[in-house]
Amino acid sequence: MIKEHLHVARLTRALASHLLERAALTARHLDLGVTEIRAVEQLYLSQPMTIGDLGSSLALTSGSMTALVKRLIAKEIVVRQDDEEDRRRVWISINPDKIAWFETFYLSTIAIGQRAVEDFPQEDLETVVRFLEHYCAASTASTENLKKEFRAEKRAGARTPRP
Repeated sequence: MIKEHLHVARLTRALASHLLERAALTARHLDLGVTEIRAVEQLYLSQPMTIGDLGSSLALTSGSMTALVKRLIAKEIVVRQDDEEDRRRVWISINPDKIAWFETFYLSTIAIGQRAVEDFPQEDLETVVRFLEHYCAASTASTENLKKEFRAEKRAGARTPRP
């Protein structure tokens, strides 16, 4: 069973590397930062999002998110909207005037991804989606456990051994 997990881990790591490379290429082309492009990609897939949810999806601190959102607003790439029910919550979305601009850089990627998805019957896709949801949840839980372990070690004054 560990062999299958390691194979899946290698594949998901390779996919993550390819996605980061694409973000870096796009960022250089558009004269933006990689994190800015990653944020716009995430918003394109999930918009609107709260600043906190976007920060979690990008693994950024609240301070980093504040700076990122300010940069994206200044460049008129995103818009922010206060939540009508909770004044502490702020929603971020891609500026509607920028969606078509953003899509022009991803049309080929979207088409290639769509063709890959169309190669599978619906029940296979449902299995893949269910698997990815479980795998992401397991990865999230593992990361949270690691954070707790590291915080506990830090509180205990334990030194992390160096390789």
